[in-house]
Amino acid sequence: MAKRRKRRRASKGLPTIVWAGGLVGLILIAAGLVVLTGQQGSNPNTLPYSNVVRVSPAEARSQQQADSGLLIDVREAEFYQESHAAGARSLPEDELLARIDELPTDKTLIFY
Repeated sequence: MAKRRKRRRASKGLPTIVWAGGLVGLILIAAGLVVLTGQQGSNPNTLPYSNVVRVSPAEARSQQQADSGLLIDVREAEFYQESHAAGARSLPEDELLARIDELPTDKTLIFY
């Protein structure tokens, strides 16, 4: 007579505790991302470099006309050639540090 084999009960997937733990982990990760991204740029009115004085276009033009300010266009040369503010000087951002000595020290420098 043949031995009867015990049937193993087929596993129906991962235990509930594993699913619950995974779900809690995903929630914690999502909450962390929300907190991290919320700290940076949460206020659209906040500008970087709060120590830099900002001027309106009218103020910049006024300083330029009084010869007390110099407009510096920091865009790439091709964009400067395409269009720029009247009287602005081209000094691309990637060249700025290397050419900083070319800038006058007796005028307000207005970068755009």
